[in-house]
Amino acid sequence: MDKLFLSVLNMSLTGAFVIAAICLARLPLKKAPKIISYALWAVAGFRLVFPFSIESVFSLLPFRAAPIPTDIAMQPIPRIDSGIPFVNNAVSSVLPAAAPVDSVNPLQIWTFIGSWVWIIGVAVMLIYGVVSFFILKRKMRSAAHIEANIYEAENIKSPFVLGVFMARIYLPVGLSEHERGYILLHEQTHIRRCDHIVKFAAYFVLCLHWFNPLAWVAFLLMGADMEMSCDERVMKELGGGISDDYSMSLVRIATGRRILNGSPLAFGEGGMKERVKRVLKFQKPSWVIIAAAVAAAAMLSVGFAVDRMGISAGAAIERLTDSIIYADGEIRFQIPAGYPNAENWNIHIAGRAGFGDGFSTSVHYLEEENESHAWEAGKWYTVPIEVRSLSELRMDVYLPDETGHILERSVDLLSGQTDAERRAGQ
Repeated sequence: MDKLFLSVLNMSLTGAFVIAAICLARLPLKKAPKIISYALWAVAGFRLVFPFSIESVFSLLPFRAAPIPTDIAMQPIPRIDSGIPFVNNAVSSVLPAAAPVDSVNPLQIWTFIGSWVWIIGVAVMLIYGVVSFFILKRKMRSAAHIEANIYEAENIKSPFVLGVFMARIYLPVGLSEHERGYILLHEQTHIRRCDHIVKFAAYFVLCLHWFNPLAWVAFLLMGADMEMSCDERVMKELGGGISDDYSMSLVRIATGRRILNGSPLAFGEGGMKERVKRVLKFQKPSWVIIAAAVAAAAMLSVGFAVDRMGISAGAAIERLTDSIIYADGEIRFQIPAGYPNAENWNIHIAGRAGFGDGFSTSVHYLEEENESHAWEAGKWYTVPIEVRSLSELRMDVYLPDETGHILERSVDLLSGQTDAERRAGQ
């Protein structure tokens, strides 16, 4: 369950960035058809649910999609890999390192507690959604059947759609003939577009990411865009001349009687103030605005749906040398996970160790891994050393770039100890 929790946490971090970007994108898209903003939320849903995507140079993500390794709780010196060195160092420096005398790593305890808090929150959200759905459905038993899937009820103030496979439209009693026509077209548009199913799926995603404030923001804004896009569809089908009557219908619905115990899985006429303003100002957008909005939405959708390409050879060497840590008489370093060809690494770790009689000898480390090209991406390697006996210790790294040119980097492991210890919080 810990790995599942960390996977969800990774998706939530990526999803939070995408949600924030969509919120900003809604501002220039304000004059475009709301169906475009509504469609953009599918990208956020994708990033919040699917732990994988395709790598592409068109990615707009500035960081790795899975910065938290699923084995981070087992690492002696836990480190994240966001693809941004200063973020890695800042976050990793505050993570609790393992102590030799402890039976478990401190981060294992926190991960265990976090996973249980998360699963309890998911259960509470699911139970609340299901129970409130059936309570509302039970209270609608007294509703009068008018025709097809349309019902009238005296204990509601606004119309709404309830159900998944057999969705029903519930209308308040006392609507005029014009109001009934507008509202029915609006709710039937919801059903034709399968918005009631989208709402169920969106609530399930919210249950998984209940701890993420931006997931709640996305859920609410998606619902607002859903309703306003339906309003625009009604205006388009019936003509802009009905804007005054349609807006007054929304106002009367908003000032009517209170609904009995709403459910997050039943959606109706919410966000009235913004909807009324948009209906009154409704004008069919020009083809230029529509084309520009569609192009922008397509670019954002592709850019946020795909991950960053694997890191370059130069960046991979930077990450490897940046990961070097000194702790408990060991040197530790990590082979970067973002570089696609781990077997290409050529890493020589060698030095000289002195003896009490004045003699010294050369020492070599991890030769077997290097000769057999057995380096594994994302894996941490350790070099046990006795610093006082070493007069020299270097790491020479060779890695071919995309053109086949060999990049080189040499690190004096002894002189770099102070900086590495500071990064590790030693």
